[in-house]
Amino acid sequence: MQTNAPDSPAALVRSAAESIAVRSAGEKGPANALRSVVRMVDNDEAEPAVDDLARVIEYFRIRILRTEYDLIVAAATRLDALDSLAETGVDRFVADREPLAE
Repeated sequence: MQTNAPDSPAALVRSAAESIAVRSAGEKGPANALRSVVRMVDNDEAEPAVDDLARVIEYFRIRILRTEYDLIVAAATRLDALDSLAETGVDRFVADREPLAE
């Protein structure tokens, strides 16, 4: 499978990290950490990027959307990296729906 294919693990991790980053804009810590995850993907390090993304979510207690979680799980499944998600308990940060804009 191509690295740049839309359903490749790298593309899935990048998409989730970028989506979370857009919603975390203005929060310096999460934004910098999420950019680091994207850089890892750009350097063909998708598997460690899944682990880092899970740890960033846990550390900053970032609420993630179900769609973002599904992308992360799909990437982790293809990379055989589901243990990272289980260790950090990322599923507890999934919001059932997107917060309403004010």
